[in-house]
Amino acid sequence: MTPLPAKPTQPALAHPRFVRRLGPHHFAQLRAAAEGLNLAECARRYLGIEHGHEAKTAHQEAVDAVRAVARRRGESAWRLVGLTIRVPGGEVRPSLDAFAQQHGLDGFSESEVLTLYAEAFPLERKAARSQRLRERQLELLRRLEGVAAETPQPSDMVAGWFEEALATKLVTAGLLTLGALNARISAGGRWFAALPAVGVAKARRIERHLATLLPRDVQPPRPLFALSATPALFGAPSPARTSRAPDAPTDEASGLRALEEVTQTAVARPLLDVNSDGQAVQSWIQARAGSLATVRVYQREAHRLLLWLQYERGGARLAQMTVADCGAFMAFLQNIPPRWISRARAAPGQPGWAPFRGPLSHASCRQAVVIIASLFAWLQSAQYLSANPWVLVNQATGDDPGHKMLDTKAFSEAAMLEVLRFVDGQAPSPSSARIRFILLFVEAVGLRSAELLSATLGDLRLEPEGWVMQVRGKGAKNRIAAVPGQALAALQDYLQVRGLGSIQEAPPDAPLLASSLDPMAPIGYQALYEHVKGWLAKAVRASSLPANERERLAGATTHWLRHTFGTRAIARQVPLDVIQAQMGHASIQTTTAIYGRAPIKRRVDELGKAFSG
Repeated sequence: MTPLPAKPTQPALAHPRFVRRLGPHHFAQLRAAAEGLNLAECARRYLGIEHGHEAKTAHQEAVDAVRAVARRRGESAWRLVGLTIRVPGGEVRPSLDAFAQQHGLDGFSESEVLTLYAEAFPLERKAARSQRLRERQLELLRRLEGVAAETPQPSDMVAGWFEEALATKLVTAGLLTLGALNARISAGGRWFAALPAVGVAKARRIERHLATLLPRDVQPPRPLFALSATPALFGAPSPARTSRAPDAPTDEASGLRALEEVTQTAVARPLLDVNSDGQAVQSWIQARAGSLATVRVYQREAHRLLLWLQYERGGARLAQMTVADCGAFMAFLQNIPPRWISRARAAPGQPGWAPFRGPLSHASCRQAVVIIASLFAWLQSAQYLSANPWVLVNQATGDDPGHKMLDTKAFSEAAMLEVLRFVDGQAPSPSSARIRFILLFVEAVGLRSAELLSATLGDLRLEPEGWVMQVRGKGAKNRIAAVPGQALAALQDYLQVRGLGSIQEAPPDAPLLASSLDPMAPIGYQALYEHVKGWLAKAVRASSLPANERERLAGATTHWLRHTFGTRAIARQVPLDVIQAQMGHASIQTTTAIYGRAPIKRRVDELGKAFSG
């Protein structure tokens, strides 16, 4: 097989928070910094970043990304990117044009003007060297911008051009693309009302940053009812009408023919304005993905399928997939060839990269098939595909024979006590306060990670029934979750550490889960995942739990805490319908399938009575 090509993405970063895709605004920021402008001012003007520590981080990420581009292109002067070059100051020097105009040198050649200027304002040797070095630096940046800078497009996902925490908010509010964000802003009003912890000042920064990204000629979509059409609605002749309307049919037969012509015209109109499989996939993602995490999963599975068609099926398109191809792709997922698996730590575009990190689990194979089948069903409904071969394929993969049905990814009560004991034994810090809150709050409330990240204090309120919170759950569905005493006590302690006072005193727009550096700044999914996983791993290693339980808990993540809530509630005989409503499961069958010990206990007891021997 031909080696997989390098995917044209942005350079891999150690902590890709601010720079995911290099745009012209990143190079403008680097040039401004090279000219001596303050880093904070550069970040505010070109990147839409206000905080000083974030400005330094964003600048360093841009430097690292552009240096990586320069090294790949074989630029020997790549170290000049981001280098601070100070030109010794002296007398104030006019520009070359001002000098020529002042001394009447309009008829002189450029080389003669340069010679006279150098004689009038000679540079010291050190200053001249620094000036030449800065000019080389700026020329290198201009050259690299021509080959590496991407022009943001309205169809681009916001996750590529905004930092992670803000992109998560935008996606949760349904603003998946730059074009959708532009349209919402152009509509006016408080367009940012649905974004948690975003006020007027932050909204204006978003607007300014978007204005630097999109071309100025991008216009918002026209309203459904344009003002020019208003006169026609009231019987006045429309000035835009240039052709005579067809005569009304005079008999039933001609009326049926006219109806048939209109129907055929309507059916023939394409529903997607796309020219390639890649664009069609992006349209599907924009229409169906409800969160940033879903966007990533959909992109990953669709990208793998398109690569498989390219390298295993001779460049076939989606419309050319057959029933046999569907079966072959399912077999491929169940037995990934070694050449399709990345070497350790290889990033996209680097030698050794491939679409898979390793063999897929049974559950991952099933998830991939479900996602691809839904893609084809949507594309057929959108009339991009004339047929869907996946409906003719047995997509059932059965259950994983190695899965132990009663095993859950949850902490036992003894294990949770060990973890909390470890956390409480560490020196007090914003990090230890945050992990303690996460452990106790999620164990008692059962939120998903995305629900925890998007929640603010304004979502909590005291009702006659007790403390509750409104949760924006999976599928963009709202629900009310109870907040028991354990969760309330943990939240009160956490707010005190953040300096926000009690629940009633703290600002309603304060995020439930905050950055350890700023009590009013939310965090993203990756930060939450790494924070929880790191603390749990250290606590489990230091615990006195049995070796087999330590091994089982070694890979524990944030989602284990949600499972801990479910298993703890079952063990304490909470009714299944209560657990279902609290966790936001679509049906009680889902709750039973995951936390099914109560029905099994009843089954064992009843059969034990019948066959007691």
